[in-house]
Order: sequence, then structure tokens, then C-alpha cells
Amino acid sequence: MLYKIPLLLSKKIKRFFQLPFMQRLKQKYPWLFAFIRKRFKTGDFFGLPFTILITLIFINLSMLSEITEHVVNSPKVKNLDTEVSGAFFNLRTPFISLLLYYFTQAGSVYGVTALTTLISILLLWKKRLYQLLALLVSVLGSGISMHFSKFYFHRERPLNLAYYATEGSFSFPSGHSTSAMALVGVLCYIAVLEVKSNKVRSLIIILGLSYILLMGFSRIYLGVHFLTDVAAGFLLGLLWVLLAVGLMEYSALKQLKRTKS
Repeated sequence: MLYKIPLLLSKKIKRFFQLPFMQRLKQKYPWLFAFIRKRFKTGDFFGLPFTILITLIFINLSMLSEITEHVVNSPKVKNLDTEVSGAFFNLRTPFISLLLYYFTQAGSVYGVTALTTLISILLLWKKRLYQLLALLVSVLGSGISMHFSKFYFHRERPLNLAYYATEGSFSFPSGHSTSAMALVGVLCYIAVLEVKSNKVRSLIIILGLSYILLMGFSRIYLGVHFLTDVAAGFLLGLLWVLLAVGLMEYSALKQLKRTKS
């Protein structure tokens, strides 16, 4: 899907490199012009599609780094986390708490493993090997990085506000939020690629985003994670989604070249 964006922009990109100041750059610094031209090359994964992905990954890592630094060093952010968790604790009701408790089980290790296994079998049956590999990269990669991040930061959960006893793991980042983004994000992308109707695509995206956001909300509402835990989990999961998307885009462009040749 991303590979189609450069194809749609190809004429505008061509005009951009024909502008006077770009032509002057070509004359004065041909090596720099050639480097920029390659970064905006259409029809090649390591051209504009790769540039788009690298830019998104850089932005993601910058935001994740910023949150991590504030969680470790900023008393204001720690106070904000405490205030937000306290506010949700005061709004908590037995019915909604129980409802979200059962919902959040879908984001547990068992829930994610079960859904990933079922989707993997389906993709394998349909011989969508690149999509299967992308799914596994996103889910397994996010799970491993999340595990080591928790171990590294050793942040304690807000146990005095928790609705239920947690499994004993650390708080930062939220595993449920990471897994929800990594799994549902890739599944939504695959579904959007397969569906032709724009209305159905929009519905898939809305449902996917709603699930991810509700999963993060439930972790704060139930008092088992802080706000920054959830935000970091979303960003960490999104990082692996971007890598998985890159893998699928590489496959799509490869197949496109085969059909043209």
C-alpha cells in the first residue's frame, strides 16, 4: 500500500527535481543531488517507500526516547502519572471495572498467543508467507523488546490502586498496550490490503484503533499501569508494526516488478 504513494506522487517528484534551485544543487553538489534523488526514487523499495518508513521510525523512536527519559528523570511526569491514575480510581465503578477486566484478558499473553496462532494458520493456508512473516516479526519482536524493557527499567506498578492482583511483572512499558498495537496494527494493515471497499477499510481502521485505545484505557482505569506505561507501549508496538509494514511493502514491490517483467 505504501508503495502506491510514490507511484501517485511520481509526477510531482519529477517536477520538484526540475525546479531551478534543485538544478543549481545538481550543478554545485552532484553527489548530494544524486543522494536526495535516490531517496525519492519511485518504484523501488529503497527509494521513497524506505524514506517514508525510516522517517516514521525516527519520529517514533524520538517520542519513545522522550517518554522514557521523562519517566526516569522528571518528577513532574511521575506526579502526572499518579494524578491520572488517582482520577481514574475515583471514577471507577464495579460494573465497568468487571467489564474491562474481562476485555483486557484478550491482551494477555494467552489471548495474544491464541489469536496470533489462529491468524498464522490462516495466512499459512492461504500461502501469504510475507504477511505471516510480518505478523510474527511484529508480535514476537514487540514481545521480546517489551520483556527486556520491563526488566531494564524495573518500574513498580501502582499496586495501591490496582483492581486486581497483577502477574508480578514490572510496569514500564505496558505489555497489553504493546501487544495490542503490534498485533492489531498489523492485522488492520493486512485487512486493508485485502479489502477493496473504502467504506469497509475505514470501518476496519476505526474498529482496530478503538480496540487498541480501549486496551490502553483499560490498563489505566484498572490501576495496573500508569499513563506513560501505556503511551510507551503504544509507541513500542507501533515501531514493530512499521518494521512489519516495511517487510510487506518490500514483498509487494518485488511482486509488482515480477508482473511487469
